[in-house]
Amino acid sequence: MEEIKKIDREKILKSFLDNKELLDKRNEEGIEKYRKGEFTIKFLNEDKKEVTVKQTKHKFLFGTTAFMLNSFEKEEKEVIYKEKFVNLFNQAVVPFYWSDLEPEEGKLRFRKDTENVYRRPQPDLVLEFCKEYGIEPKGHCLLWNKFVPDWLEKYSKEERKKIVERRFKEIADEYSSKIPSFDIVNESASNYRRGLKFLFEDYDEYGLMLGGKYFSNNTKILNETNTAIWRDYRTEGKYMAFNMQLKDFINKGLPIDEIGLQYHIFNTSEEMEGDMVIDTYLNVEYLLEILEIFDNYGLPMHVSEITVPGSGQNEENEEIQAYLVEELYKTWFATRNMKSIVWWNLVDGYAAYAPLGTNLGENRCGGGLLRFDMTEKPAYKVLDRLINKEWKTNFIKTVNNNELKFKGFYGEYEIIVDGKSHTVNLDENGKEIVL
Repeated sequence: MEEIKKIDREKILKSFLDNKELLDKRNEEGIEKYRKGEFTIKFLNEDKKEVTVKQTKHKFLFGTTAFMLNSFEKEEKEVIYKEKFVNLFNQAVVPFYWSDLEPEEGKLRFRKDTENVYRRPQPDLVLEFCKEYGIEPKGHCLLWNKFVPDWLEKYSKEERKKIVERRFKEIADEYSSKIPSFDIVNESASNYRRGLKFLFEDYDEYGLMLGGKYFSNNTKILNETNTAIWRDYRTEGKYMAFNMQLKDFINKGLPIDEIGLQYHIFNTSEEMEGDMVIDTYLNVEYLLEILEIFDNYGLPMHVSEITVPGSGQNEENEEIQAYLVEELYKTWFATRNMKSIVWWNLVDGYAAYAPLGTNLGENRCGGGLLRFDMTEKPAYKVLDRLINKEWKTNFIKTVNNNELKFKGFYGEYEIIVDGKSHTVNLDENGKEIVL
């Protein structure tokens, strides 16, 4: 991949650097308040004992797409991909793009033995991977105006509604008990604002209704793209398209359990120097205001798709990407109702709309955490430090009575008492245990 020139660090990071003290305080307080709890371990005897507290899993979901499973050109890359994936992430996005899941009408690619499609592994293959490594799957996405199969064109709009319902039922019958959450409707708010209805009138409302019907026990997410959130906010403020759509849909009683906010900066590092990117995505004031607007709905939130450029094989650009990744992840992690943060393309050179290894399409952003040769970029190392070290609770303490109190991150723990191991979950619903 061709080298891209060094960019202006001070210009790109100006808002973060100018607001560092405010942001650090806000994030430190939010992480302490929303991501941690006061826990008590009670022991059946009061003898002196050595207690090891080791957090093994996060309750908070750190995710990425599993789109590259079985899609690399070399087997050794597949091995490294899985290793780097499971080291950081406890959530995997499972592709349900209609055009690739059902390229021929009635022939669904659920099973591992069906035809392989680049960047679209079969759901069964991804679920097998998730089960092996204890990763939570998330389905993406059930209804979208893009990636609609060509064979749908011959049907009338009324016929399409019946076919969409058939799609929902087939996926629900197979996966509603295996995948806890789904992006039910994807990227419709821009269309909502402009009155565009490609599939049929009010297709997004219809999709949410079907989500309530067929995925009643699953978490139903309304997922939205940059245009209707971050870009709209520059000109519309709180009247941005997604906020207006969300209010409308909630008032209509449509089943929406959680909110998905995308954060794709689909620009090269050089283009990041432009006012549009800096004022839209890298403005700390805007960032906090937008998070507050959606946090006030009281629904769990996801930063559902993330691209932060680190384009070119240029050390300075990669360091800027790493700085932004750290500040953004801390800000999102500290937000009250945030439930998950999902990076999109783990490896450079394998993004959408481009031949692999080229600087075309979304590859031009260099928005991976790994380089094309699978080596770790500084941003990967940042997330490894945050997720696996700073945001995990681990200590050893000698206890002289029958009680140990501590503050720790929510999640699964291994508690070892005098050599005997116990696995426990510590969260808002389980703050006291007896061993």
